[in-house]
Amino acid sequence: MIFTYGRRVRVGLLAACLLLGMAACGKTLVLVDSGPAASAPSSPVSNTGLQLVGGTAAEHGLTGDGGTPVGAIPQPQPAKWVQLSVASSDAVGAYLTDVNGSTLYRTDHDAPDVSSCADACALVFPPVTIREGGKVYLSPGVDPSAVGAIRRADGTIQLTVGGRPVYRHTGDTRPGDMHGQGADGAWYPIAPTGAKATPH
Repeated sequence: MIFTYGRRVRVGLLAACLLLGMAACGKTLVLVDSGPAASAPSSPVSNTGLQLVGGTAAEHGLTGDGGTPVGAIPQPQPAKWVQLSVASSDAVGAYLTDVNGSTLYRTDHDAPDVSSCADACALVFPPVTIREGGKVYLSPGVDPSAVGAIRRADGTIQLTVGGRPVYRHTGDTRPGDMHGQGADGAWYPIAPTGAKATPH
């Protein structure tokens, strides 16, 4: 399934929904400007496709992390591809992880499709970003209709789930770590719907 996007431009479905199932048919992906640079004129880009793919990256023959680091390892550029998977714990119930098994987060400081986390905040909670034309691999349990993207003020593309911008935490170094939970009374693992992950 392939969607294209542009600043504040709604675009239609370009390909059939075979990979992700009929529930995703008719979905449109909206790329929304986020942050103070939203009023800046858009600049031309040569590759504007974002592809959602059903199944894990490994199931599609990929190895490695696609450019998504773990913990405090710097990320010099957006990932080539991103994987969203569902994990579960007694503490928070179902929540999303990346290809490394790292917990993914949302914050109450954000509005729908708007990221408020930049500069010092983004050094602790780096946004989950992806290159223009990148692929997002969706493990079972991730609803493709909930996955979207925004263009941040610095021009990078950040994934959203249920309209909530998605982040990781530099203090999480192993699968299952949740050192970002409850930070500033506003940060929580993100559920597959984009809501705060809560216990069963």
